[in-house]
Amino acid sequence: MSDNKSEQRDRERFERDYRDWILLMARDVACRLFAMPLPKRFHVLMNYEDFRNPRQVFRKPSASDRIVRLAGDRISRYIIIETDAITFFPSVYSGFADALDFAVAMNRRFFCEGHWYPLIALNHEYVCQSSDRILSFALDHEFEMSRIFHEISLKMRCLSREEKRDVVDRAQYISSERLKITQDELFEDEKLMHQLSFSQPLIPKPYAERAMLIYLEENLSELEVYGLPSISPEEEVFGEELYSEFQGWSEFSQSTYNLFFREIIANLRDVNKGYS
Repeated sequence: MSDNKSEQRDRERFERDYRDWILLMARDVACRLFAMPLPKRFHVLMNYEDFRNPRQVFRKPSASDRIVRLAGDRISRYIIIETDAITFFPSVYSGFADALDFAVAMNRRFFCEGHWYPLIALNHEYVCQSSDRILSFALDHEFEMSRIFHEISLKMRCLSREEKRDVVDRAQYISSERLKITQDELFEDEKLMHQLSFSQPLIPKPYAERAMLIYLEENLSELEVYGLPSISPEEEVFGEELYSEFQGWSEFSQSTYNLFFREIIANLRDVNKGYS
């Protein structure tokens, strides 16, 4: 009984801290929106409102032919989806709450209906604006990240922030060496990502992950060919536990995104008052 109470207190503490963080991020987003030209601001605000329905976050890729050409055979093992959003999350390189990492690409391996499904999501504008070299690097980096995380997941444990940082750095090094990516090209990639973070809608990574799973579930009939069985009974149990835990956070993820959107609007009104 005491363990249950302790878990409940931990969850309540996490939920309180996460809501505080979301409120902080909403102020940051409002400032970014206010700096945009008015037509662009309205367009991005409509994105934020649309994303209140998680089914509006992802869609089939519009540049699938180019992605397949650049990625080669490995792409056939992944479900590729597209979004207008960029995800944000606490930086793996800093312990400060307002230090963020942004992602124009993300991958997850979901357990659903008895099988594992690997998904890679790409930001639409990033795909449109990146060169073939940079997009090839981004795809290779996601493949490498997926491979490393899969190896770690077989140990059936969660990663610390330091371990996640090491995975990101390791995957980047491997992909850079394999494709002979220069420092100038890495800088170009970082510059593009930075520019997009000020012009595209930003959504919390947990909400994006929830939207990815919903996309998978609602399109499972045509995506079943990507499903892979567990390699052991233990991995099967681990997958079921992960899915159950994910569903247990679903309502909280939705409510905090709704809070995020409301606070963006409220903060924009406050900024406008300051200039009226």
